[in-house]
Amino acid sequence: MKTTPRVALVTMAAALLACGSSSTSAPATEGAPSTTAAGTLAPDFTGRDIAGKTFRLSDHLGKDVVLLDFWATYCEPCKAEFPHLRAMYEGQRARGLLVVGVAMDGPETVADVSSFVRRFELDFPVVTDEDSRIASLFNPKKSMPLSVLIDRGGRIVAVREGYAPGDEKLVAADVDKALAAAAPAQ
Repeated sequence: MKTTPRVALVTMAAALLACGSSSTSAPATEGAPSTTAAGTLAPDFTGRDIAGKTFRLSDHLGKDVVLLDFWATYCEPCKAEFPHLRAMYEGQRARGLLVVGVAMDGPETVADVSSFVRRFELDFPVVTDEDSRIASLFNPKKSMPLSVLIDRGGRIVAVREGYAPGDEKLVAADVDKALAAAAPAQ
C-alpha cells in the first residue's frame, strides 16, 4: 500500500506531540492567546498545598524566582525529572529559587499525591490542581511535565515542555540566568 508510510509518519508525529518536547516557549492554544509566552506577566493564582495551606503566587513575586512544574503521579517523564528538580531546589534555594510542583491529578488519582510526594522526597511546595484551574492559566494543553520559570518581577522568562535526559541542564541555565538578574525596581 502506498499510504502505509504516510500513516506511519502521521502516527509518529502524533505520538511525539502527545508526549511533549523541550522548547523554550509554549505555543498558543488554537483560538486562544497564550498566557505562557516568554516576556508576559505571569497570572496570579491561589491554590492549596498538600498540607491544606494556601499558596498564592503573588506572595513570592518581587523576592523569589519561581519555577512552576506541572506534573501528575502517573507521568513517567515527570518522575525522571524529580531528582533534578529536588537537587536544583536544594542548591539554589538560598539564592531565591522557589520550585512549586503543580499536581494535575484529577479526581481518580489526586488522593495519591501526598504519598507520591513523600515517596519521591519532594521538599518543595506542591499544590494540587484537581479542577485544572491553574493549568488553564499556564498549561492549557495540560502537557506533562511543563516548567514555567517566572522572574522576580513576575515575568515568564522560559517555558519548557516535556523532559528528556539532559534537559535539566537547560532548565538550570535558565534558572541561573533568572537568579543572576537584578530584581526590577518597584
